[in-house]
Amino acid sequence: MRRAASLLDRSTVLIPLLVGAGWAGGVALGPRLGPVVYAAPALAAVLAVLAIVLAGAAAARPAGVAILLVVVLAGLTIAFDQRQEGEVGLTPQNFLKLVVWLFLALVTLLQARRFLWMMRDPVLALAGLHVLVALVSTAWSLAPLYTLVNGIGLVGYLGLACLVAVRLPERTALRVTTGSLFALIGGGLVIGTLLPDLGWIPPSHGEPQWRFQGLSGQPNVYAQQAGYLLTLALCARRERHLSRGAVLACLVVAILAILLSNSRTTLLACLLAWALVGLRERGRLRALAIPVGVAAALALLAGSLGGGTGLDGLFGGLTRSGSASELTTLTGRTEIWSVAADLIAQRPLLGWGYNGTEQLIADSVPTTFYGSHVNTHNMSVQLVLGLGFLGALPGLGFVAGLLWRLLRSPDPTRDQVTLLMVVSGLSEAPIFIMPALQNLVVFAVLARDAAWRVPHPTPRPPQEGAAP
Repeated sequence: MRRAASLLDRSTVLIPLLVGAGWAGGVALGPRLGPVVYAAPALAAVLAVLAIVLAGAAAARPAGVAILLVVVLAGLTIAFDQRQEGEVGLTPQNFLKLVVWLFLALVTLLQARRFLWMMRDPVLALAGLHVLVALVSTAWSLAPLYTLVNGIGLVGYLGLACLVAVRLPERTALRVTTGSLFALIGGGLVIGTLLPDLGWIPPSHGEPQWRFQGLSGQPNVYAQQAGYLLTLALCARRERHLSRGAVLACLVVAILAILLSNSRTTLLACLLAWALVGLRERGRLRALAIPVGVAAALALLAGSLGGGTGLDGLFGGLTRSGSASELTTLTGRTEIWSVAADLIAQRPLLGWGYNGTEQLIADSVPTTFYGSHVNTHNMSVQLVLGLGFLGALPGLGFVAGLLWRLLRSPDPTRDQVTLLMVVSGLSEAPIFIMPALQNLVVFAVLARDAAWRVPHPTPRPPQEGAAP
């Protein structure tokens, strides 16, 4: 043993000496090898660090899992260019996602033994079944290769979420998540301000005002990402995982990003989720239920009696265009839902394939439609359109399970994320469009809940005489 250790010590000293000697020889031959030889040490160091990180991530070491979380949250969500609607080719952005998703899926398969026991939780199991159905829908998708790649991404995100739950303490996971989102949203504010052509989209027929999109490629997407930063920062502070200064910085950046993006739906969803959970924690939710319900009924009654002009006066200030029709049609979403209903009727059981409907919707909406038609802008409608009523059951099931637990076994962090997902899902389809930041956060909440609910299997003690 001592001899082996001595040899190991010598080899660790010999390796850098050999590397240094090789680089010195390369520098001596610089004129023949070119100027790239002078960057060899830096390149070798970068490759060595990358190899160590990949090895640590593949082995599900806590530091490796945390780095993967940062890469997905702060790196993979950046839009390097403006993606055209219906584009499903292998662009540089899609290629980068494909590489990361394949690696995450590989890590998931290699480390599945660490978290498969959590699948005994029925809600997490339904999420896993939803991922499986999305992957299998490649068989009948209109864009099979695109659906396959997105299904692989879902597998990777669910696996990463489970590894975060079993390998990282909650304090570390929340700090890494909020820090990554703060870097993404704050960096978007800085770069978008310095490069206004990149950070802002000008007014158009569908968007009458300037809107900020940061580095996310679309204002609503940027607002949703900022909404999750706001929500998770509040959850982390409630659990005493973040200081007051850190939470204040997160709130300022998140609220500023949401206001600049002009996404009032996301702001409403964040505030509503925060208020409902906060009131419930203080025992005041039931006391406010009756007056809020009465106020809502009176508002609806006043709107119905006032006619179109009354609605414009009552609700026009809440819309970007100043017209109440933006509220009554949800910015044209009712029109696209009508188109989606016709398409669902054509394939009611299994749908058109997970995230394979962009071009289908674009070809089906009338030419007078000026809004975005990359998806149906509704969580449930998008799910049924892609996977059909039968294929949508697991996805609807895990959402219903989260809502049931919100009512029966309250947990502030899980419930606030659930409310944000459900309320924003009324006008957007964040978790059922494609693998994105929202999927990872929701999967992480599911895995965290399952890790608490399902007893961890204890390994059996080795039997006497058994091989070590």
